[in-house]
Amino acid sequence: MSARARFGVNLLPKTEFDASVWGKILKWALSTGRYIVILTELVVIAAFLSRFKLDKDYSDLGDRITGKKSILTALEKTETRFRTTQNQLTEAKRVIDTSLPAGELLDEISSKVPPGVTLASVVIDGKGSAVSGVAQNDQVLAIFLDRLGKGELTGLTADNRGGVRFTWRR
Repeated sequence: MSARARFGVNLLPKTEFDASVWGKILKWALSTGRYIVILTELVVIAAFLSRFKLDKDYSDLGDRITGKKSILTALEKTETRFRTTQNQLTEAKRVIDTSLPAGELLDEISSKVPPGVTLASVVIDGKGSAVSGVAQNDQVLAIFLDRLGKGELTGLTADNRGGVRFTWRR
């Protein structure tokens, strides 16, 4: 065995065809070319087998899309109602945010009313607030007007019961 490994013995004689260009091409095609053909066949077989998996995935995807379409169709009315409610809530929030702070103004005015003053009306609008009422005397009215702060006394008349009718606006 060691003799074979050392010497490369080829008992077939070389022909002119083996040494020619066509002979070398044929030898390459028969040796290396067959590996290329086998590799190409393996790629084709792999592509053919993957076709089954891709067809199944495609079919499953179509079924899932059909199922989701039916769910969306069933929920269409609910979504419309939800969006309408959401728009109404947004509009209500806008109105609340831009409305006059009437509750706060009423609390502020009522906390400043001293004993001896009776309020007849309180008007709150976009221009400000107005208060009208009756005070027992001018000293109680002065205390009330001092507590109210900025504003102007727009009306002042004597009441037939000995009090003072007033109208104040801020």
